[in-house]
Amino acid sequence: MSVVDSTKPRTFTEGVGTTQAEGESPQIAALVERAKGGEAAAFDDLMRLYERRVISIGVQMGLHADEALDACQDTFVKVFRYIHRFRSGESFYRWLYRIAVNTVYDHLRLMRPKWTVSMEDAGRERTEGVREPGVPIEQRVQSADLLRKALSALDRLSRRERIVFVLRDLQQVPTEDIGRILGLSRITVRRHCMLARRKLRDSVNPK
Repeated sequence: MSVVDSTKPRTFTEGVGTTQAEGESPQIAALVERAKGGEAAAFDDLMRLYERRVISIGVQMGLHADEALDACQDTFVKVFRYIHRFRSGESFYRWLYRIAVNTVYDHLRLMRPKWTVSMEDAGRERTEGVREPGVPIEQRVQSADLLRKALSALDRLSRRERIVFVLRDLQQVPTEDIGRILGLSRITVRRHCMLARRKLRDSVNPK
C-alpha cells in the first residue's frame, strides 16, 4: 500500500508558476567545487542562480524587500566564508537554505519585534508566476487573489509553521529536504505544514 504525502504543495499555489527544488545537476556540483577552490567566477554564478530564491524566502518570512536583500547579501557572505567546509556530494541548496533561514531569523529579530509582511513585496514575489502563458486569465486572477489573502494571514502562524509553509508550499521544497534543512523529522514537518494550511484556510475562508 502506498503512502500519500499529505503535505504535497497544492492548497495555495495551484495555478501559480513555482520552481520545484530538485537535486543538484552535475553543472551545479561542478560550480560548487570550483567555488570551493577559490574561483570567484564560479561563486558569482552560484549567487546568480540562487539569490532570487533567498530574497523571496526573506520577503515571505516577513522582511521588506530592502531588508530581504540585506539578508541575502549576508547569506552569501557566510556562504563565501564557509564554503570550504561544505562536504562534496551533499546537497548544496539544502546547505544554502539552512544558512538563509538562519540569516533571515537574525534579521527579523534585529529589525522587527513582530512578524509582519509587506503585501506589496510578498505579492510581487509570488504573483509574478500568474502571468504564465496558457493559463486562462480568470484562473490567473483567482489564484493571485487567493495567494494574496493567504500571505496577508501569515502573521497568524508560529515561526516554525511559517517557515515550513514558506519552504513547502511557496518554495516547493520536498518534505524530506525541509526536515534536513530545519533539523526536523518528516512527521514534524508534515504536522507543521498541515497546521499552517488549516490556519490559513480558516483566515481566507472564515466560517
